[in-house]
Amino acid sequence: MYSLARHFADTGTYRAGTGRPWLGDPGGTLVTLEGVWGAGKTTAAQLAGTRLRDAGFSVTVVHYGGEPGTIGRLSQFLETAPLRARTGVGGYQSPHHGAVDVLLRLCREAHHHRSCFGPALANNDVVIVDHGVYSKIAWALTVLTETMPDADADELLGVVHTITAAWFCVPDLPVHLDTPWPLARERAISRGHGGGNPAAIERLLFLPRYVESYRQVLAAHVPHAHRVQVGLRPPEAIADEVTAAVLDLLRAEPQNPGRMPEPVLTDRRS
Repeated sequence: MYSLARHFADTGTYRAGTGRPWLGDPGGTLVTLEGVWGAGKTTAAQLAGTRLRDAGFSVTVVHYGGEPGTIGRLSQFLETAPLRARTGVGGYQSPHHGAVDVLLRLCREAHHHRSCFGPALANNDVVIVDHGVYSKIAWALTVLTETMPDADADELLGVVHTITAAWFCVPDLPVHLDTPWPLARERAISRGHGGGNPAAIERLLFLPRYVESYRQVLAAHVPHAHRVQVGLRPPEAIADEVTAAVLDLLRAEPQNPGRMPEPVLTDRRS
């Protein structure tokens, strides 16, 4: 089984204590909220950020928006002229489009890791990324296994990790908001979020494969991920559990212990 941490160790791009050697001083604590579209990542990140600020920490919540320059034009191209069809059954017109799409999106992600996460980590106690980082690896794996069905999934994942190793910010705490994909899809539809048309048949066909790839990436390469079962729990309960996990990592107690309830204990599947 291919290991991201093992790859970083073998290539000399990973040092114990930090998965961001190119930053020099590792700076703050990087927390990523992982999960499919509609899992509630943005809401949980905002609420957890507020709770951590109330506990006395400097916190930045990173949420991608409009960006200037080349990256902004790349994002606009990916959204307005996507290589992958977002209507009907979806898919790509040409066999090579899947690999090109993955490379373009990873180029954009490299910019975010270098230009967004790095400066934020240098100036804050905690940086929360509300859209995950392993989500991009899982998405790439889903597309590549879909368009190259005869290729070995582990080998494809190794290729993706080789591409990302030089710039990937390994989070100190990845939090997986584990949501059944049908529920996540319904939430995305109701909110009109999730990129493209979340109600499209293409999304219905893609989501199960994406969830399977996501689980594969997290289980094999991120064994320390904190799993939160979302279900129908209210956003406040999810944010409380995320905040408790971050505080536990920081080995700190809230300045106002009476403010936050005990974290919700959940059953963990093997």
